Amino acid sequence: MTPKQLIKTILSTCQDLASEGLVTFFNSQIEVAAGERTIVTYPNRTGSTTRVLPFGSLEQYLAWLRNCEFTCLLFDHSLIRVSYECAGDAILGHNLLYWPCPVEFADHVDDWRDLTDAIEIYLKSPSEAGEIFTMTLRSPMRFDFDPGRDGEDHPLVHLHSQFRDTRIHVHQPMCFQAFIKMIFRTFYASKWHKYAFIGQFHEQKISHNPGEWEPTAHYLQLYWT
Repeated sequence: MTPKQLIKTILSTCQDLASEGLVTFFNSQIEVAAGERTIVTYPNRTGSTTRVLPFGSLEQYLAWLRNCEFTCLLFDHSLIRVSYECAGDAILGHNLLYWPCPVEFADHVDDWRDLTDAIEIYLKSPSEAGEIFTMTLRSPMRFDFDPGRDGEDHPLVHLHSQFRDTRIHVHQPMCFQAFIKMIFRTFYASKWHKYAFIGQFHEQKISHNPGEWEPTAHYLQLYWT
């Protein structure tokens, strides 16, 4: 799948989800040259400034939301950011992040900009924000496919969650449709059963060499079909 085909597929999937109210806002992915490779990613309006924020912090979620640096927002304000590293029609790596909305509102909020305002209030005065929402303390989940750093403590495909250095072995990389299916099937069972079209999204397998490193003893791993 070429970068342009990948961008079209991600956009089409977001549009299908938005038509049923499962996605409330989405950005078109862009192409970024990286030597002989191309990165298909969300708009990055602030360069590397948000990378210094602690992984999983409320400030990080707020910065990405405020700057509109994401692929799409789900109906519950959960954030999805995806990027793929490509060479020709081959996918050489990916970074797929699902961040459940870290707050729960007392009243329904439609506009994600209102969400940013509310979180800013919390950072300034948690007691004042308590009348607007409660904290849920949900951790982001980022699935990385990184063949260039494959090793015993750095599995070929892995999940970051809870802590920056957590790398849980994952059995295979995912195309965007497979990632969306995993999210809805795992975290939104009622939506998965109600909207059968999600399970019908066409998946494209990402070719890769499994590598020599298998999960070591006492190493949590994830596998699904």
